[in-house]
Amino acid sequence: MRTFRTQALRILRQKFPGIEAVPDKKDSALIKIEDGTRDLTIDLANIHAAVRYLPAALKQAALGDFLEEMAASGCPQSPGETPWTKAKELLRPRLVSPGMRVTVPDVLVRRFAPGAVVAYVLDQGRRVQYVTRDHLVSWGVDTRRIHEVAVANLEALSEALPLELREGKGGGLLTLVAMGDSYDAARLVLPRFRERLMAELGEPIFVGIPDRDTFVAWSSDHAQLAKLVALIGKYAAEEPYPITGTIFRVDRKGVRVAIAERRHQR
Repeated sequence: MRTFRTQALRILRQKFPGIEAVPDKKDSALIKIEDGTRDLTIDLANIHAAVRYLPAALKQAALGDFLEEMAASGCPQSPGETPWTKAKELLRPRLVSPGMRVTVPDVLVRRFAPGAVVAYVLDQGRRVQYVTRDHLVSWGVDTRRIHEVAVANLEALSEALPLELREGKGGGLLTLVAMGDSYDAARLVLPRFRERLMAELGEPIFVGIPDRDTFVAWSSDHAQLAKLVALIGKYAAEEPYPITGTIFRVDRKGVRVAIAERRHQR
């Protein structure tokens, strides 16, 4: 992501020499720009997920188009600019680490499990905006309603998501959810999606969500548990947008911790 952001900064400075574009100090996906009349924040997360597998030339072209649109559009929007009638179509849940509440104090979050909380975004395709407490006031809704709508929206988007099962060496099944849409880990929040997984893998299943873009689920008879636990811990320590090295047990009763998180140092 840092390499991608460096490329974005270079393009911005070439296309808009009159603005000051600087990397955010805390989030490697954010760029802050100033043109003398406004301060903007550009979130590269969605465009990165959309173009990451394209050839270099196409990737640079798509990134250039995105940055031109963002610089001209004047984001981020204030809470009152998106009415509830529109916002309820754009809401999505995102699983994030509890540290989000420290770096973005006003972001709306809901407890989910040790090591992970649910945040909410307005997904406008090429950009996303985190939901804050001010949005609740503007829309006249509560956190429960936000959660219900966001989950229902992502459930609908995930209904046709294919599940590719892989047999483990020594026995057991595993599946990797890697849509690259920034909601891979968040699918652990979805009750109907969890039911689909259990229908394929059996009950209970075990899940790792080390970072925003990684979701690994395996059957209870998988023979390489130690290796999987180690990989989840490694990804949680090294990948962008880390969440947790915790392993979760999923059954019809819900989601709970199976193996306590092991803290890794970079």
